[in-house]
Amino acid sequence: MKEVTLNALAQELGLKAIGRGERTVSLVAAPGTANERTICPVWEERALPLVGKDVPILAPLALFEPGRDGIVSDRPREALPKLLAFFVPERPARRGVHPTAVVDPEASLDPDAWVGPHAVVGPKTVVEGGAEVGAGAFVGARCRVGARTILEPGAVLLDGVCVGRDCILHSGCVLGCDGFGFLPSPDGPVKIPQIGGVEIGDRVEIGACSTVDRGTMEDTVIGDGTKIDNHVQVGHNVRVGRGCILCSMSGIAGSSVLEDGVTLSVQAGITDHVTIGRGAVLAARTGVTNDVPAGAVLSGFPARPHQEAKRAMVLAADLPALFKRLRSLERRLEARSGERESLAEAKR
Repeated sequence: MKEVTLNALAQELGLKAIGRGERTVSLVAAPGTANERTICPVWEERALPLVGKDVPILAPLALFEPGRDGIVSDRPREALPKLLAFFVPERPARRGVHPTAVVDPEASLDPDAWVGPHAVVGPKTVVEGGAEVGAGAFVGARCRVGARTILEPGAVLLDGVCVGRDCILHSGCVLGCDGFGFLPSPDGPVKIPQIGGVEIGDRVEIGACSTVDRGTMEDTVIGDGTKIDNHVQVGHNVRVGRGCILCSMSGIAGSSVLEDGVTLSVQAGITDHVTIGRGAVLAARTGVTNDVPAGAVLSGFPARPHQEAKRAMVLAADLPALFKRLRSLERRLEARSGERESLAEAKR
């Protein structure tokens, strides 16, 4: 467990301590669970009652009561990742090959790489310096694992998958499985061989149980800095740009393109052969069947502008009441129509 003074921690974050800068903290904690040995990030005044008076905080200056210790930040949300990173336990320095690992003689391992227990590394695969192939992970033939990239236990790279530097591939993710390609025929679906590969850029993170299919003829590509949540499906021939965010249970069908900075929220779905423009955001459960312009914010199925979809949802909730009113009006009109017919008959 790390112990650090507020002064030293503030210097590490490029910020300024306030109050007793010599006091030490050893952990980051949320409002409601923090104590005097932790530092608590606070960016809203309503959270202050949950934080004891003696708990140091990371917050804007306006939230510091008299006598409160802590670190001043105008943007505590932006400072939080660096604060948490300071307290992350250091990974043990490991290098070499565990005795139970299986490494093909044709594989090339940097002396500073690590291959863990029961892991497999196939022929003509390159594992660069500082990379880690965790316990039980599988790396097939003709792969590349970039410098300092981490394959957590049970991650799978099938043949022809190239992963850049400083990536994290979480347990159970599978890269390079066959794309879902079939042609209909009178005898049933005919499999289309998938002979492309997968190209993963630098600083990419892929969550547990997510899959990236190999391309049919060309590579499926994930751009630098993209982050993929757990249980995400990326189909064959898809091209995902730089800095995209793909949230859990979202899916991209074959040959679609996501330009840089696209966000897919939970359970968003994209059909095949469409393009999602730069910086577009798809809200949860959005279903896309056509191209999306850059910067658009869409929701619903079929996808439409988010504000329009919200209005439609509000109106849909009122439909039962509106239906009752409409039926009542119809009955009244029918009754009046009947009265007019009766009067007209009486006059005749």
